[in-house]
Amino acid sequence: MSSRSRESKVVFLDAAIDVFRAKGYSAARIEDVCAAADLTKGSFFHHFSGKEDLALAAAAHWNSTTGEFFANAEYHRLADPLDRLMAYVEFRKSLIKGDLPGFTCFAGTLIQEAYGTHPEIRDACEQSISQHASMLEPDIGEAMRKYRVNGEWTPRSLALHMQSVIQGAFILAKAKQEPALAIECLDHLRRYIELLFSRSRAEVQNSQEPQMTATKHVPLQLALSTDTLVWPETHYVFIERIGPPPAIAAQTWIDLHQLVPTVARHNTIRGFLSLYKMKEQVYRAGISLSHAPSGMPAGLGYEIFRGGKYHRFIYTGPYPRLGEATTRALQTIRERNLSLRDDYSIEHYLSDTKTTPEDQLVTEILFPAN
Repeated sequence: MSSRSRESKVVFLDAAIDVFRAKGYSAARIEDVCAAADLTKGSFFHHFSGKEDLALAAAAHWNSTTGEFFANAEYHRLADPLDRLMAYVEFRKSLIKGDLPGFTCFAGTLIQEAYGTHPEIRDACEQSISQHASMLEPDIGEAMRKYRVNGEWTPRSLALHMQSVIQGAFILAKAKQEPALAIECLDHLRRYIELLFSRSRAEVQNSQEPQMTATKHVPLQLALSTDTLVWPETHYVFIERIGPPPAIAAQTWIDLHQLVPTVARHNTIRGFLSLYKMKEQVYRAGISLSHAPSGMPAGLGYEIFRGGKYHRFIYTGPYPRLGEATTRALQTIRERNLSLRDDYSIEHYLSDTKTTPEDQLVTEILFPAN
C-alpha cells in the first residue's frame, strides 16, 4: 500500500470514528463518512468492503491510537500508585470538553447499539474497553500491596468498575445533554477510590519516615550514552499476548511467574527478559534457559531467539517507569538518527527483585540495530 493510500485510509478511519460517535452505527451512512473525510466513494471501497468492515477497522484504529495516547500520559510519572490512579481520573475529566460526540467513547457508543446485532463489532469494541481497563490493573495491584488493602475484589474488578463508571457517565451526559454531569460522576469515582484506600494509606504513611512517603517526581535514571552489543542466540520460553505492551505487560508477568517454579525444576534459568513489538502490539514475558527446555508446563511457547546487534540503554529504577524510560530512549534514537531493523526490542532485567530495592533495579533496554 502506497503512503498516499495509507493516509487516505487513516482519514476514513478518523472520519468514521467521528460519524459513528455522532450518529450511531445504524444511522451512519457510507456517504456520511465519505463527506466527513472529503474523499470519494470509490476511494472508500478501495479500502473497505462495506460499513461493517469499516467499523471493525475503526475499532482497531481507536484501540491503537487511544492506547498509545494513554500510555504516554503524564500521570504515569507519579511515584505513588494511588496518586497515579487518582491522577488518571483527573486526566479523564480533563478530556470532557467540547461537544458530546467529541469526548464520548467510540467503543462504548457502538457496543450500546450493536451488541446484539453485530457480534464482531461488539467483540472488537469490548476488547478496546477491556485492554484499557488492563492498563490500570498494575497500579491498582501495586496500591493494594503498598497500602495493605485486602478484600473480596481484585485489581481487574476495580479496573472494570472504573470503566463502567466512565461509560455510564457518558451515557448520562448524553441523556441529559449536560457534559458537566459526566465530570460529576468522575468526581464521585475519585471519592470512591480514596475511600477504598484512605484508611490503609494513612496507617502505612503514619508508620513510615517522612522521606518514605514522599511522592514527588524523581528524575529518570536513564543512561543516554548508547552503546551496541550482540545478543546471542537464546533458548527462550515465554507467554505471548497481543495488545498494547504497556497495558498487558504486568498481567503477562504475573501469569509467567506462576509457572517459574515448574520451569526451574526441570531447567537451568539464565535470566528474565521481555520481547516486544510496539507497532504490532506483541508482547512476550519470558525466561532464557541454558539449553532447550524440558518438562514445560502448558501455556508456554518456545523458540531459539536469534538475537543480533542491539543499541543498548541502561535504566535504573522501578519497573512502573520502564515505559517512560523506553519512550525517552526511543527519542534519543531518533535524535541521533540511529537506524533500527524490524525485530523484537528487548527489556533484560538484571536485578533480583527479592533482594534489590525498587529504586535500584537495573534493566537493559535494547533496540534492534541495523
